[in-house]
Amino acid sequence: MKRIALIVLMLLSLAANAGEGRKWAVVNTSLCYLRAEPDYESALESQALMGTVVEITAADGYWRRVNVPDYRNVWTNELVLAEMDDSQLEEYRKAPKWICTAAHSVLYSRPDAGSPRVSDFLLGDVVRKSGKEMVRRGGVEWAGVVTASGDEAWVPASDVADLESWTGSRHADGESLVRTALGFTGIPYLWGGASVNGFDCSGFVKTVYLMCGIVLPRNAREQILCGSDVPYDIDLMQPGDLVFYGSRASDGSIRSVSHVAMYIGNGRIIHSSQLVRVNSIVPGSDGYYGREAVGVRRLLGSQDSGTGVWSIAARPWFLQ
Repeated sequence: MKRIALIVLMLLSLAANAGEGRKWAVVNTSLCYLRAEPDYESALESQALMGTVVEITAADGYWRRVNVPDYRNVWTNELVLAEMDDSQLEEYRKAPKWICTAAHSVLYSRPDAGSPRVSDFLLGDVVRKSGKEMVRRGGVEWAGVVTASGDEAWVPASDVADLESWTGSRHADGESLVRTALGFTGIPYLWGGASVNGFDCSGFVKTVYLMCGIVLPRNAREQILCGSDVPYDIDLMQPGDLVFYGSRASDGSIRSVSHVAMYIGNGRIIHSSQLVRVNSIVPGSDGYYGREAVGVRRLLGSQDSGTGVWSIAARPWFLQ
């Protein structure tokens, strides 16, 4: 009996030790820049929005190596993160939240646009609710928020929505995807960009789908594995289908994927290429985009079916 008890104690100790050393944080600024190396001159790999949970896996000076929900082993600086222990993280997960629904907004220290700024606030950013009643000042209704670091702030209520209600209201179809994508027209290209401050090609389509309630992998080379295959034929393609560009091997197989666009109907695509813009894929037409496509994938209808396409209800994009 003593031996069994000893074995049980050893197993419990091992289980406890297995969890030791894991460090968590939540992005505390409107945007977190994720780099390949702990150096500001290093390549920007991706970005994470405010409210995103990250795991800290290493440190180098004021740099932190992190895993985010859609990218691993990237570096950011410590001041954009609010570190949390397991219990704090669990409280954060459960807390009622706001999501920013405006392209750009600001968190203020008081319910007054003339008060000191706490942070800028971007589309898709998530913060906890403060629990305070709405305040109306100068004709503007204000909502109380609490940042990941625990600072209280205020934001115009017109710029946010209750996260749970917003999640339930998302409906992805060709029309909503096209409307959302066109709303980003003119935003400049940014390598590694995945926010309204600048998009790369895959960050753009990921954000379009996210705003319509669908979570995609981060990079085009991952996105081409999602959903179902569709012939590259404008008579068969539907708005919302993703069109991929790259190169083929001598046997015709896909060798590389270097660009992705979204089909919007009538022989047109929208993509982030120098900036978010619309092009035609009909030869000889105005704005013709002449690169050879290597694949088309249909993601609508594939949510939560094991094809790499998830609903935000099943897999919230900011949690791990």
